[in-house]
Amino acid sequence: MSRASAELFRLALQSSPRLPRPGGGATLERWRALAALAAQDLAACKLAEAHWDALVILEDLGIEAPRDARSWGVWAAENPRAPLSLQRAGDGDVLVGCKSWCSGADVVSHALLTCEDAERGPCFVLLDMRAPGISLDRQGWQALGMRHVHTPQLRFDHTPVRLLGERSEYLQRPGFWHGGAGIAACWYGAACEIAQLLRTRLHEDQPHAAAHLGTMFTQLRAARSMFHQLAQRLDAQPHEPWVEEVQALRSFVRRVASDTIERSARAMGPAPLCNDAAHAQRCADLAVWCTQQHAEKDDAELARLTQAPSVVWEL
Repeated sequence: MSRASAELFRLALQSSPRLPRPGGGATLERWRALAALAAQDLAACKLAEAHWDALVILEDLGIEAPRDARSWGVWAAENPRAPLSLQRAGDGDVLVGCKSWCSGADVVSHALLTCEDAERGPCFVLLDMRAPGISLDRQGWQALGMRHVHTPQLRFDHTPVRLLGERSEYLQRPGFWHGGAGIAACWYGAACEIAQLLRTRLHEDQPHAAAHLGTMFTQLRAARSMFHQLAQRLDAQPHEPWVEEVQALRSFVRRVASDTIERSARAMGPAPLCNDAAHAQRCADLAVWCTQQHAEKDDAELARLTQAPSVVWEL
């Protein structure tokens, strides 16, 4: 991780050890904090968002965090070509195998992650990064976008962990979906910052660039309204997952982010991407992070959800 991103990550956790939990009455304030940090540095934001999300997950599961836990990662992506198994060993459990895409593994002190037990099925465990038997393989992470967030594959050789329960306990929480909306807030914050650069550089004799900025504003304002409305719903009914609304928000914000990157380049030409390192990195980082919304795959799932009679389409 770059020194600047690491320092901003540290300062973010120092100034805000916790954010308001989603559905706790101040959801919009949480998302605003995420968006503001994303506008500064997406690498620092990605790690900070995972840390704050981990604290909510532990709270949802009724688990007290270790006192010496300084920062958290959440690694729940599955890679069938790099299986990770949980095995019984004496009075405890150990991890054997590999875990891919462990963002911030070189920075965080603890992590929550998914794994597979041959007898108990998919599980969710707590890992102390100081535990024995952990090695990092950085060779597979060659990204240009999000290059400042080291995302190695971890190899475990009978590494002791704490079993928290079945993976379904993590996935089936309303907070799982609420957290997904928080990630969209990060994308939104970065997209706003990209649009702001065009806003500050626009001249009166640039009608085509102005047209792009007007479209950016329209899309970002629509996304902003979706965040406000969904925050109100979460705070009013925090035990509802609001799956359709979260999926729709993520899909829309991904499109807005991608379109903002494209329009900024068309409006300003190559100069900012070639001469402004912060802007170029922000565009590259946002393009990579947005792929966490699985495009047509998630849209197809959203279409299935909207077949429910309870989903209202009408104005």
